[in-house]
Amino acid sequence: MSEQVAKELVDKGVGLSDVNKSEEALPLYDEVIQKFGGSKEAGLRVQVVRAFTNKGIALHRMQKPLEALPFYDEAIKRSEGSEPALREAAARALLQKANVLRDLNQNDNALILCSDLIKGAAAAALPVPVAGALFTMADTLANLGRQDEALPLYDEVVQRFGASSDPALKPLVAGALFSKSMLLRFKNRPQEAVAAYDEIIKRFGDASEPHLRNMAVMAQQSKNELQPK
Repeated sequence: MSEQVAKELVDKGVGLSDVNKSEEALPLYDEVIQKFGGSKEAGLRVQVVRAFTNKGIALHRMQKPLEALPFYDEAIKRSEGSEPALREAAARALLQKANVLRDLNQNDNALILCSDLIKGAAAAALPVPVAGALFTMADTLANLGRQDEALPLYDEVVQRFGASSDPALKPLVAGALFSKSMLLRFKNRPQEAVAAYDEIIKRFGDASEPHLRNMAVMAQQSKNELQPK
């Protein structure tokens, strides 16, 4: 029962954060941490780790990246154990930490963290953190002007995870294709960029998820810019 209560609190916080109400989400995460932070039960430990991780995400969205970092570190520390759910929770916290480091221009640290995360998450058969780390790594390289190193990583996300029906992987595949198309435009390779846009439209034009259909619409608009009537 306690685990369900904790999960509902975290889920409610995530829902608020997703609609730009991150400040309202913070007390919910704090409640989970205060009530259940001392539990040794695996299921409750997972929810506490989720609370720490999502509190970090909320602070990051509130433009407080330095305040977010300690919460990711605490989530990682509390994820020690062999249970698959805890390993996955740790991987998700590591990925969020890498994203913050990238945004703080600590690019080398972000790349190292992503590389380590890919190895560890792949060994533990955790596809979502692997895809996320590949995507973050590619974005970091692109921001550093290392586009030729970034492009194969975007391709790897699509090749490895493009056929998955997991709803958590689809946005990463769509994002990888979109970021790839932007890089190709930047490198003055419009035909290849159009091919990437076509792939987004084909994959996500009829998606049931509004945010994925939105990406297909943006891809069509971007394609039209490259191929004016």
